[in-house]
Amino acid sequence: MARKQWLLVGLSAVLTACSGPGGTPGDPPASIEGAWQSTGYGYVFDIARDGAGRTRLTSYDRTSGSCLGGDSLTPVGREGDATSFGEDGEAELVVRRRGDQLIVQEPGAVGHIRMSRLEELPDCPSAVSGNAADRRLQAFDVFWQNLAEHYPPYPHRKLDGSGRERDRAALAENNTDRMLGKLLGDTVRELGDMHTGVEGEDFSLYGRRPGTRESDDMDTDALRPAIEARLGKKLEPVIDDKVEYAGGLPGHLGYLRITQFDDFADESYDVDRKKFGQALDTVFAVAERDGWRGLVLDLRLNHGGFDGLSLALASRLTDTSHFAFQKRARSTREASGFTPYEKLRVSPSDRPGFHGPIALLVSDLTVSAGETAVMALLNRSPKPVLIGRPTQGVFSDQLSRTLPNGWSLDLGNEDYRNAAGESFEGRGIPVPREFRTPVFTATETGRRCDAAVARALDHLADNPPGTTPSCPRGST
Repeated sequence: MARKQWLLVGLSAVLTACSGPGGTPGDPPASIEGAWQSTGYGYVFDIARDGAGRTRLTSYDRTSGSCLGGDSLTPVGREGDATSFGEDGEAELVVRRRGDQLIVQEPGAVGHIRMSRLEELPDCPSAVSGNAADRRLQAFDVFWQNLAEHYPPYPHRKLDGSGRERDRAALAENNTDRMLGKLLGDTVRELGDMHTGVEGEDFSLYGRRPGTRESDDMDTDALRPAIEARLGKKLEPVIDDKVEYAGGLPGHLGYLRITQFDDFADESYDVDRKKFGQALDTVFAVAERDGWRGLVLDLRLNHGGFDGLSLALASRLTDTSHFAFQKRARSTREASGFTPYEKLRVSPSDRPGFHGPIALLVSDLTVSAGETAVMALLNRSPKPVLIGRPTQGVFSDQLSRTLPNGWSLDLGNEDYRNAAGESFEGRGIPVPREFRTPVFTATETGRRCDAAVARALDHLADNPPGTTPSCPRGST
């Protein structure tokens, strides 16, 4: 599942620079002080000096009927007009002025949020009832306000609000945590969206596209032996089981498996970015040394993570700049119902990479940043062939909200599309019929078979399909 994040792209260099020698933040420019409201996303920022003269950024989550939150961050670094805010010395976002707007960035995300100055801070924070029953009703209302104002009308996933009043009446009649959890949980499950869910102290309820799987329900330890049996090679781990590869395959082919785009080192995007970059250096140095003529890129089991790292992978796999995808956020204040599109591009990296033919393996277990990597790679030349099954169909970063009763709501508020304007939200990126194969079925893994890898090897070697058997010799 992708990280719960606010916003923008490619700011690892900004974050590093903002830290400065010894991490001294300095005084932020007065031009960023004041009250700000975002276009889309429902954020209000109050940037002001506290009683000790120290600048604080307090964020609020605003809907048409509430203004909640109140997280407080302090400056942790500064470079030029960019001020980074965070806690315990760790940057969580960067803000800077651009004309009459405030531009806000978060490590590892792509896109951006623009904020306009308010003459005064709205009524924030809203009053929260001291009565538990009233708080549950407030939580129900804020839950629905956020969905109504921020959940896009995706072509393949619709929010049905027809039962909202009925459910509220049911909660008023049976006002318990259990009833509230059931009502909210039923709503998010109907959406079938792995990025949209509600969590409490002892429960976590999210959706999933009907007919698809979740990695938590699978014996993922059984997957590697099946892959290795079909490759005829042991996988070489570069970052534990998160980035691993195999070389020396017939026809001078290589294999690279990536299971996530985060948590390579710790919670710091900057450290993850460096470690991921070093891992790709290792793999592609081998590719150059051994003269790989084709690459099997396996994203069939990819939990997602930072879009910034999915684009970093794409930059290693092209020698020309190309379009990646475009994204926009739900904004009911705009005539279109959305913020303007932000168009993202892939720029070639000057570090080791691979620019030859790619067979790209995907499945319903390819999620979020795994899917944005696929979308970006489909625009490279030569275009990869997709093999396996359609991806899960969740692209948006997660917009996180705290409800009045202390529960949390995550929702996908962004609309990602390719250059032709197609959305794959709720249906997944499709695989051409002639390249559809089983992916990690119980039968396949039990017999150590891998039809997708076999199909990829044949395609890259220009062999007829079926030349490489799905199952290794002797399997039963």
